[in-house]
Amino acid sequence: MKEGAFELRCWASNDSKEDQDKQMVLGLSWDVISDELSCKLPSNIDCTQGKPVTKRVLLSVINSVYDPIGFTAPALLLPKLLMQEAWRGKIGWDEVLPVELEHKYRLWERTMHFMSKCAISRRLFAENYDDFTVHIFTDASAYAYAACAFLRCEFKGQVTVKLMAAKARLAPMKKSTIPRLELLGATLGARLAETVDSILRTTSKTYFWCDSMVVLSWIKKKEPWNTFVGNRVKEIRDLTNIDDWRHVPGEVNPADLATRCCDWSDLLQSKWWEGPGWLYNDEESWPCSEVSETPDEAFLERRKTVVTNVATENEVRFGDRFLYFSSYRKILRMTAYVLRFCNNIKRNSPKLVNSLSCEEIQKAEETLIKIMQSEWPSEIRKDGVERVAKLRLASGEIIRPLQRIYPLELSASDHLIEDHHGTDI
Repeated sequence: MKEGAFELRCWASNDSKEDQDKQMVLGLSWDVISDELSCKLPSNIDCTQGKPVTKRVLLSVINSVYDPIGFTAPALLLPKLLMQEAWRGKIGWDEVLPVELEHKYRLWERTMHFMSKCAISRRLFAENYDDFTVHIFTDASAYAYAACAFLRCEFKGQVTVKLMAAKARLAPMKKSTIPRLELLGATLGARLAETVDSILRTTSKTYFWCDSMVVLSWIKKKEPWNTFVGNRVKEIRDLTNIDDWRHVPGEVNPADLATRCCDWSDLLQSKWWEGPGWLYNDEESWPCSEVSETPDEAFLERRKTVVTNVATENEVRFGDRFLYFSSYRKILRMTAYVLRFCNNIKRNSPKLVNSLSCEEIQKAEETLIKIMQSEWPSEIRKDGVERVAKLRLASGEIIRPLQRIYPLELSASDHLIEDHHGTDI
């Protein structure tokens, strides 16, 4: 107890010599005879009976029921829904609720004396068991979404099923689709399973049951879902194994009760405490529905993809042709032969047939330099050759230095060094 920061105050025992049949344990009422836990009847109920029902009264009643386990979630849904309707109607804290809402509350209030009878077993595991599994059921309606956890123990062919915990949340005031609310319920179930596993501290098989094929498709299919669905599906996949998710018919889903309004007498007489009947049978007789095809409704949440085709034009530069030659001398000779060919095809020009002359090699080099300089015309347009003191425009439109450049510094980022293939040879 000290490790959990619980200060020891007194002892409670189920000894028959003790006069008290019930003890308060961590805010819950413990029946020492039946070994069951229940919620304590709020002391302010008698004060509210016969008085006008306001939003302040609703909030007081809701917060007066302490149920950290969540086994009374189905019965507490109605006052929470009335509270939400009061907010939606912009009713003040001390304004009397409309007649319709007040009538619903009065019917629910009359059954509150059944609260003390709504109890769960304090002890989850039997004295002996061969195997146990955890079953998480999730469901949603237009009013709320919920999840509940059951523990199934088996010993020598005998099966016991007990409610362990439950969680229920009101649907957002902003309208949402049922599949989205079902997904919120599945997310709530995944979080509940994580909490249960951390408490049990044992390795057990966990099954997840959902009655929405759309949600199961979102979880099992790897599709680019939109942000709302994608974020929650990712969380579910991180917390659970997608192969453990199964489909259960809605009429035998115990989580359905926590998404619809019921009073305390209905909760006491329901199957909420025992789970579905088929859970007591062998696994072969459990509901089995595979998600073979994705429902069309699931694709409504598929992320819209935009495909853009961009046509790019790759400019072929003359310098790229230098990659085909292994030396500068071969480039000069190739250029010289091209110039000779251009000269020989002219009708009135003298034909050149002998070996390449020095004049032809020099002309080829000047042609290459002029082509290379023409690929970077921005330097000439920006400053102009006449503004640069050390350069002049020679014959043939070739930029030449007027004097020897010393020291010659060309950084690695210089265009001539970095990008021109002619400098690599």
